[in-house]
Amino acid sequence: MRDIHRIIDKEMPQTEAEMNALMERINSGEYPAIEDEELTIAQQAEDLVSEAYELPPGAGRRKAREALKLDPDCIAACEYLGLNEISSSRAKIHFKKGINIGRRIFGGEFLENNRGFFWGIHETRPYMRCLQYYSDCLYTAKQIRECVSIQEEMLDLNPNDNQGIRDLLLLYLIQLNETEKFTKYADMFPEDIGAYALFNRALFAFKTEGDSKTATKKLKEAVKENPYVAKKILSRKSKKGLAEHYGLGSEEEADYYVLYAKHIWRHTHGAVKWLLQHSK
Repeated sequence: MRDIHRIIDKEMPQTEAEMNALMERINSGEYPAIEDEELTIAQQAEDLVSEAYELPPGAGRRKAREALKLDPDCIAACEYLGLNEISSSRAKIHFKKGINIGRRIFGGEFLENNRGFFWGIHETRPYMRCLQYYSDCLYTAKQIRECVSIQEEMLDLNPNDNQGIRDLLLLYLIQLNETEKFTKYADMFPEDIGAYALFNRALFAFKTEGDSKTATKKLKEAVKENPYVAKKILSRKSKKGLAEHYGLGSEEEADYYVLYAKHIWRHTHGAVKWLLQHSK
């Protein structure tokens, strides 16, 4: 995909017909590979970061720092360095640096022209990932409002939310008692299903309405969709590891949700008792 984007940037097709013709040449193998001497400084730095991911962490970090020395605006290198820090506080520094670079080079006219499409643009994806990782670091540091602010910025840049940030955003808005904002963002994704969406809606209904018929109905819908979640919230045991992937309704999905949501449920007055009462 990276090479395809580079070819498109090089050829700059102006019409749909030209784009289709170019893609046909690429897919058929007729388009020659871009030679190293044709690469820009930024592209050379990107390739160094790609190489870093294939190396052991120590060598990878050296390669990423080499990329930043070559191109100080290489956000992908900041992302790599953040992901390979042991402590969240140190990782946060790298992600913040990537965000500052992104806000500078993707601001102004670029932002005006591309707001809402930042995940669909190859160049802005490392920036979007830095925003996501940075928000995680902020939450770990108990800077919850700052975390939410970053997540809202992400939805502004990419309302389709390809990164799935809304799941945690809605959960944190419940924690912060941000009723209007919860409703605003939940209404943006009314067709969402799965543990995050359904259990978040149920918890929000309970927190705002108490043990109402509406709240109980939402909870029963959530429990029906994934019966593992309630058991794990009620259990005092904690999950040590997570699967790489999960399917809707699975125990693995419940593990992911409970990792982030358990303490919020247990600190919402009356929620655990309500869950125990209606999840049997």
